[in-house]
Amino acid sequence: MKIAILFHKNPYSEATRIDLIRMRQMSAGLRRRGMDVEILAPVACEGALENGIPVRHWSALTEAGRYDLVKTCYHFSVGQAEAFSGPMISRIVRVVDKTYPERDAPCRAELLRAQEIIAGKASAVILNNAENAERWGKFYGHDVPVVLVPTGCPSVIPPAGRNPFAAGERVVIFLGSVASQGMLDMLNAAAGKLAGWAVIHLIGADKSALYGIGGKLSTKIIQHGELPEPLIWDYLRNADMGLALATGPHLFDNDISKIYNYLRAGLPVLAEDRIITNHLISETGHGKIFRFGDGTDLAATCLEMLDTDYKARSAEVMDHMIRLHSWDERAGRLADLIRSIVNKPLKRNRSL
Repeated sequence: MKIAILFHKNPYSEATRIDLIRMRQMSAGLRRRGMDVEILAPVACEGALENGIPVRHWSALTEAGRYDLVKTCYHFSVGQAEAFSGPMISRIVRVVDKTYPERDAPCRAELLRAQEIIAGKASAVILNNAENAERWGKFYGHDVPVVLVPTGCPSVIPPAGRNPFAAGERVVIFLGSVASQGMLDMLNAAAGKLAGWAVIHLIGADKSALYGIGGKLSTKIIQHGELPEPLIWDYLRNADMGLALATGPHLFDNDISKIYNYLRAGLPVLAEDRIITNHLISETGHGKIFRFGDGTDLAATCLEMLDTDYKARSAEVMDHMIRLHSWDERAGRLADLIRSIVNKPLKRNRSL
């Protein structure tokens, strides 16, 4: 069974972001299950990833009969599969409509076009959560089966290295991109209110320019930029807590993947209300949730957590994440879907 995974970015880039991490983990998981996987992307040089998965230019999709199924990653690779005559499955992070999310205004037409292609062509659409599944059904009906394959976390993480923080420093870590005005405002508010008590460290990209966000990050926030995944774990295992902020007020737009990594590292999570993945905090009991948009409650809850000993349960939480939320578990769901389509094509109006 030969599978093409379409990826719209450079797959050779260091795995500093969740899109690259997920692509590598899921392709490797399919390969372990006996599937012949190739990454198709707009690359100048064909080759292979460090895990051995072949990388080809996505023009390989025009080779008749080469692939049994195509999986597209994110909205921006869907158009490349439009002319493919075989079965296609498509994963998107959030279902966009004509108004929301507001931050998608610059590329809304392209995103909606991709969703129309999926609705007309795909054998299944893959989403992270039930909230976006409900939106898909509302806008596109139920002809295309929806399969939930959430974000995951690694079963094995690198061995401990050096502590990257100053001795005695209380650290609140924010992992990921600054992708909305609300995130920027809350980070700046938290940095000001926690001054003298704890320091916020940011690992990720400031996407203010991309989304038209006004203002700059506070100089009280220590920015490390995007780091390769192996290095990130030393920051996580030596911090006091992980901070998760909502992208905005809409629940469907707040599937915050960083919570998986925080908990996989045994780190308690301080999370804003209206985040879908807050169920992981309730599930593990490892952290607290503060009121949406309330910087004062953020600071008060943070100080309360700094006075709480979470380390006694860290190993238990880490084991829980490995057993129930590993990338390998997610790859198993995807493999089952692929086999069901290739071996016995899904019929429209059939729920999974």
